[in-house]
Amino acid sequence: MSEDMVSSPSLWRPPVPIKDAIEQDAITPFPKPEAPEEEEEESQGDCYRRLMSSLPVKVYGERRYLEYQATWWPESAVQAVIAIQRRFRPRPSDVLLASYPKSGTTWMKALVFAIMSRKVYPLRDHPLLRLNPHDCVVHLSGAYATGKEAVVEALPSPRIMAVHMPFSTLPASVVVDSSSGCKIVYVWRDPKDVLVSLWHYYRKLRPEEAHVSEFHDLYESFCQGDTVFGPWWDNVLGYFRASVEMPTRVLFLRYEDMLEDTASAVVAIANFVGCPFSAEEERAGVVDAIVKLCSFEELKNLDTNMSGSNGHLIKLPSSSYFRKGVAGDWVGHMTREMADRIDSIIQGKFQGSGLEIKRAST
Repeated sequence: MSEDMVSSPSLWRPPVPIKDAIEQDAITPFPKPEAPEEEEEESQGDCYRRLMSSLPVKVYGERRYLEYQATWWPESAVQAVIAIQRRFRPRPSDVLLASYPKSGTTWMKALVFAIMSRKVYPLRDHPLLRLNPHDCVVHLSGAYATGKEAVVEALPSPRIMAVHMPFSTLPASVVVDSSSGCKIVYVWRDPKDVLVSLWHYYRKLRPEEAHVSEFHDLYESFCQGDTVFGPWWDNVLGYFRASVEMPTRVLFLRYEDMLEDTASAVVAIANFVGCPFSAEEERAGVVDAIVKLCSFEELKNLDTNMSGSNGHLIKLPSSSYFRKGVAGDWVGHMTREMADRIDSIIQGKFQGSGLEIKRAST
């Protein structure tokens, strides 16, 4: 940790917004982590290039995806994932926010950051009022892919970090070493709404590519399990099973349940990460204040989320992370037959796991 971080508590109060840490690193670079011994014998770049050349490839429009450990990744993310697996070392107070893309990641970042920082940032003058949630909570693979590993290492505890990595691809230091203490909060969402949100995301990401207008193509890929970070059901089931086996380390939340009763979800998250609300806080309305601060309506209409861009790997308008935030948006994009097909596939994949999906009823 840099001397500035120790000597300037007014600037470095945990959890620290990742954007603030990156700006500090630009002024006074943090020490770079040392490479493990096994990477000293051979160039890390050479190892990476050999591995990359051996991985299966598919092209979606103009973007390349590589299959690594039974998961399709954007080409730009593979090196970061490998680096995380080899070098990331969790701390006992770390909190990982995990999700399949477009499952409520932005909202979860805002909620957890607000919950864990409420003691140091007054809600009336909170970083979320000036920063996009993605500027508050670091996306781990994005940071590693863009050379910000030293920033992640320099963040004071407790660190909040987000990943889309399937549970099976998380570093052994996180999932095998029970003494790490690192906690994981996972959110999952109706796959039909995930698919619709993913389609809109691709359209914003590559509007010049004709293929993004073909919803049916993405639908077929989703049903076949070859979408990015997929198959979707493997991503969800991995974390669900982990939550059953390690309930004190993995909290498994459903997006639609959170929409119905956000206050209960906020309390559950706070208890899980080790900073429960006191009776005085509850009487003072702190839970409701966090719910309001992080609500879709509040966040969407903030100046910081209506202009500018955001992201480590991919720069997108900040407003692109706030489309609708509702349940059931799939109704306007697919037929009942299409919805029933997805539900039947997921029901079959979930069979025997103890996890159930609510069938389409709209």
